[in-house]
Amino acid sequence: MKRTYSAPPSLHGKDLDKFYNKKMVIWDQNYSYVNLPIACIFGIIYGGYSDHYGRKMPLLIGMLSVLIDNAFYMLVWSESINLDLKWLYVSATISGLLGDFMLLMSCVNAYLSDQFGNKPTISGLLGDFMLLMSCVNAYLSDQFGNKRELSFRMVIVSSIFSAGSFLGSLLTNFLINIMAHLTVMILVQISIFICFIISWIILENIKPERLIDESTTDEIEEEYKPSAVTIVIESFKSIVDSIKVFIRNRDGHRRAFLYLSFMANFLDQLVFGEEKSLIGTYTRLSPFNWDTPQYATYKTIRPIGSILGMLFGLVALKRFLNLRDTTIITMSISSMGICCLIIGLAVTSWQIYVSLIPDSLHGLLNPLTYTFITCLVEPNEIGKTFAVSTIAQKLAGIVQTAVLQTIYTKTVDWYQGFVWLVMAGLSGIGAIIYLIVCIIARRDNIGT
Repeated sequence: MKRTYSAPPSLHGKDLDKFYNKKMVIWDQNYSYVNLPIACIFGIIYGGYSDHYGRKMPLLIGMLSVLIDNAFYMLVWSESINLDLKWLYVSATISGLLGDFMLLMSCVNAYLSDQFGNKPTISGLLGDFMLLMSCVNAYLSDQFGNKRELSFRMVIVSSIFSAGSFLGSLLTNFLINIMAHLTVMILVQISIFICFIISWIILENIKPERLIDESTTDEIEEEYKPSAVTIVIESFKSIVDSIKVFIRNRDGHRRAFLYLSFMANFLDQLVFGEEKSLIGTYTRLSPFNWDTPQYATYKTIRPIGSILGMLFGLVALKRFLNLRDTTIITMSISSMGICCLIIGLAVTSWQIYVSLIPDSLHGLLNPLTYTFITCLVEPNEIGKTFAVSTIAQKLAGIVQTAVLQTIYTKTVDWYQGFVWLVMAGLSGIGAIIYLIVCIIARRDNIGT
C-alpha cells in the first residue's frame, strides 16, 4: 500500500497508520466484490458438471485457482516486481471463474463420498457442490439417527478441523521466523503444484454412483451427455428445489424455527466472517502494532482455545449439565458478541488474547445448529437444507464486505473499535432470536 499510495504530508503517527489500514481493507473489499459472486455462480455450475462427468476435473480446476490467486498476490507483494494492485481484479476474476478455494474443498469431499458410498440424502447437496463442513454434517446426520449422539459426533468433527487449523498455523509461525515471507509463499506454491500433479496422475475420474445406477447398459450411459446449457439449468434448478424446503408446512413451530435459525446464523456468520478477516488488519494499528509473527502466534493459539471450548461443551455442558442444543447455541452466539465487545474496547494486546476465552465456545455453534436443523426437516431434506445454509453463508460474506468493512473504513478515524461494537450488537440480536427458539422448542420438546 505504501508503494502505491502517497499519504498526505499532514498525516503522522497513528493517523498515518490508519490511512494505510483503510486502504488495506478497501482492497480486501474490492477483491471480494469481484470474486465472491463469480465464485458462487461458477461453483454451482462446476457442481452440476461433476455430477454428470465426475469430480476430478473440477477438483483440479479448484486447485489451479488457488495456484493462480497466490501467484498474483506474490507478484503484488514482491518489491522487485511490484505488480500494480489493479491486477488483483484480474486475480479475483480468474479465481472466481475457476471456482476459488471453496470449489477445491468441496471437490475433495465429493470425491471421497463417491469413493466410499454416496448417501441419498446428500445428493442434492453434492449437486449444489458447496462447502466441506455441510457435506460432512449431512453425512453424519445420515449415519446417526439419534440426535443426541449426532450432536456429539458433529462437535468431534469440528474439533478435528480446529486441530488441523492449529497445525497449519503452527507450521506457518515456524517458517516465517526462519525465512522471508515471500520464500514461505513460494514453498506453499510448490507444495500445491506437487499436489496438483499427483492428483492429475493418480486420481481416477469415477462418475457419481447415482448416475451409473440410472444406466442399464454402457451404451445408455455413454449416450447421456448433457450439454453445457443443460448442466447450468439443472444446477440452478437444484437450488430452487432446495429453497422449496422452506415453504412447505411443518408440524408445530418447525417452519418458524427454520426461518429464525437461518436468520440468527446469518447474523452470526456476518459477524464471525468479519471478525476473522479484520482482526489481522485491525491489530496492526496502535496501541497493538502487531507484525506478522505476532499475528501468526495469535492464529496458533486461537484453534487451541476452540478445541478446549468444544471439549468443555461436549463434556461439561452436554454430558454433565445435560443442556439442550438450543441453549448451548444461544451461549455460542453470545460468546462471539462478548469476544467482539472485548476487542472493541481493548487498549492492549493482552486484552485481544483475553477475547479468545469467550470465543472458545463459538466452535460449538455450527455442529449443534446443524443437529437442531435435522430435527426440523425430513431426512430426505437434510442435504438440501444444508446446501441453502451454505449459500446463505456466502451471501453473508458479501454483506459483510459491503456493510461491516465499510463501517470500519468510515469510523476508524474517530473510534477504531466502533465496528466491533456494532458486531457485538448483531451477535446480541442473534442470541435473542435463538433464546426465543430455545424457550419454545423446550416447551414443544423439539431438539435434544
